Amino acid sequence: MTLIIPTSYDMTTTCPQDKNMDGFFSGRVMGKDTLTIRFYDGAGFCIALVDIAQVRELLSRDNGLLLDWLSEEEKKHIGKYRFPKRSSEWLSGRIAAKAALLRGRNFLQGNYSPGEITVLGDDHGRPMLMRPYCVRMPQLSISHSGRYGVAMTTFQDCGVDIQKIESRIAKLGDHIGTEQEIRMAAQVLFGPPEEGLTLLWAAKEAVKKCCLYDRPGLFTATVIERIFRKRPGRWVLNCRIAGDSRQEVQVTLLGGYMLAWCGRVHNA
Repeated sequence: MTLIIPTSYDMTTTCPQDKNMDGFFSGRVMGKDTLTIRFYDGAGFCIALVDIAQVRELLSRDNGLLLDWLSEEEKKHIGKYRFPKRSSEWLSGRIAAKAALLRGRNFLQGNYSPGEITVLGDDHGRPMLMRPYCVRMPQLSISHSGRYGVAMTTFQDCGVDIQKIESRIAKLGDHIGTEQEIRMAAQVLFGPPEEGLTLLWAAKEAVKKCCLYDRPGLFTATVIERIFRKRPGRWVLNCRIAGDSRQEVQVTLLGGYMLAWCGRVHNA
């Protein structure tokens, strides 16, 4: 499947590239001086990452810039946002979601342009593919933090979360994890405390989006039982949710960010 990118506007941007993302993501769309979309292709899923700073710069030139990515329903939705920061975050998430859907694996079972795809939130705020209708509907998850918007698509329930590592997270330590969870994170990361706390936060957010989107609570609903290092900068977390249910989460360190994702079989 060919990824059809809108080209009716000048897409060049002066935002510098972040080399920290190149070790994990690949497959840049367009050149180094244009809007960059990075991809991570896994077993049955795709994660796409968009630079919000680039999107914000492009939007500031012309209110119509980049809107070829949106369907008519989405254009009405983005018009509700009063602040450029929020609209650029929302748009970055939709661009990432559509890029992941169009990346390959026949997620949409046909050829579509981004403007023919509609992704809006359901009653729980989960991003859902509203159009086109597919016999086998792909699932979506979207996140943004700091400079980046990210989206994941697969044919399973899924959750993705990106969190910028910041020192102020230390004030939330007691809310994010138990003493045992914080100790486990410290034992495998060897970095400052905020790295371990951000790892726990991103992992629990991903599980919430994947498995607990219709239930209250975030940090207490997921119990992390084990963390092991898969390779430098990459960890696997074994979690217990909803009593005896189990969920595995992948987490990777990307410069000043933690990216977490997980998926489970979708029960229609």
